[in-house]
Amino acid sequence: MAYKFKVWTDGNREYFQWGILENKHDKKLTNKKDFEFTQSLLALLDLNMDDFYEPTGKMGEMIKVLYGKPDGSGDTFNLRRAFDSLARKHIFFEFLRIDWIDRIDRYERKDFEGSVDRLMWYKDITWIPSNIGTWQNQIKDLLKKALDGTARDKTVQKATADLYKGYDGSLALFSFSPLSTGFERVANDTMAEVLYPRSILDMTDFLLREIIKREVSFKICKSCGKYFPAIAHGNTEFCNRLFQDTGKTCRDIGSLAKWREKVAASPAILLYNKHYKTRFSRIRAGKITREIFQEWAALARDYRDKVMNDEKTLEEFEDWLKSGRWVE
Repeated sequence: MAYKFKVWTDGNREYFQWGILENKHDKKLTNKKDFEFTQSLLALLDLNMDDFYEPTGKMGEMIKVLYGKPDGSGDTFNLRRAFDSLARKHIFFEFLRIDWIDRIDRYERKDFEGSVDRLMWYKDITWIPSNIGTWQNQIKDLLKKALDGTARDKTVQKATADLYKGYDGSLALFSFSPLSTGFERVANDTMAEVLYPRSILDMTDFLLREIIKREVSFKICKSCGKYFPAIAHGNTEFCNRLFQDTGKTCRDIGSLAKWREKVAASPAILLYNKHYKTRFSRIRAGKITREIFQEWAALARDYRDKVMNDEKTLEEFEDWLKSGRWVE
């Protein structure tokens, strides 16, 4: 058996599809995930690679143990579980998992030529944290210098081309490399360039070049300080990542902060909130019913909005609230 893994995007979503093939004629890929375009690449930037040195180091030791049992009799149970665990961290690691499960299966069947280390080179795993850490820094630099749409008078293509002018392939910039891609039907009415990755770097490379080709620019979230696509959320200043351990997104937190700023800057809202709390307390005291309170609150909100739209004055609103009159 073999596997197939492919990646593509339509500019709105990005798609990952994979499966184990029973034979060379089998085309059915049973697993599929999709995300908002750019999400997987930004999620890769968010990973703290320091957390990956210990687990990948242990996986490397498990792989090296198999070198001493070239007959395929080595215990692979924990190694398989380790790849399952890693795949839950990021969609790119799902490719790594299915690729290595295929290698482990071939090892157990002794379906390979040469030594075990040629089939399963342990450093391909132990180098993952440092490799991804390098790509993270390179992509962040590219975002800052070419893809940040804040106060920029160049297109993404132009800014990137200028940045790579005279580039000699050094480690200072992300190095784009040849990829294994096809152009095929991916939906009833859609053709797309499709990547068949050979590594995590291939997926990173493919999605990054799609971002540049499609002129996607980015903003820095004013809540968490991380990049998010400018085109996806209109004029918002906040991303949709979860903010720390609050259970709320940066956009939720930002909307709340903006609302509080609006309240602090609006005497009409402050006045409304003050009388709202006073009236609400009368429900608990049994002086008015909830239905009467809700009727008053609706009228008060309407009056408040008229003040904010300059249809009424703040003094008229305050007199109305104090007088107890419910209609003009």
